[in-house]
Amino acid sequence: MTKENSKLIKIANVFHPHGIKGEVELRLLNDDHNESVLEEGMKVILFPSSEKSKISKAGEEWLIQKLRFGNKVICYFEGIKDRTHLETLLPFEIHVSRDIFPEAEDNEVYLVDLIDMDVVNTDGQKVGVLESFSDNGMQYLFEIRLNDGQSLTLPYVEAFFPEIDTENKKIVMIMPEYTE
Repeated sequence: MTKENSKLIKIANVFHPHGIKGEVELRLLNDDHNESVLEEGMKVILFPSSEKSKISKAGEEWLIQKLRFGNKVICYFEGIKDRTHLETLLPFEIHVSRDIFPEAEDNEVYLVDLIDMDVVNTDGQKVGVLESFSDNGMQYLFEIRLNDGQSLTLPYVEAFFPEIDTENKKIVMIMPEYTE
């Protein structure tokens, strides 16, 4: 199983153990713990974050045995013997199937669903494709691959992206004006 060939969504990073029994502290990509799709008994796919991790580059399925939400999100995976065993797996990413996400409500979208959508200007002419997105801590950033091959990164704000047409798989973009 690979991240590229499946509909797996990265939802957390794991860098540090928590305690001596093999629990880990999760860094969820979604800051709202109440919105997390993670739950006890769920199978997730782990991918290594660096060469240091002993997790297979192809990904490994693990079962969440215990999960606690609080100031920190603490997780225990079935099969982790102790902290020493866990440390051989660190650092890693947690991915889940896109299929487990609840339906988006009206006027809401999952940003991951926008990837590969056409980006059009206000006249409806294709100017590029949404290649990826990231979060700088203040807002989401859209990475647009323009028709000429150049890349453009813009904040996902209404001033640049006034409309997303999920039905026709198009994102309307207002091209920024440059002055010298």
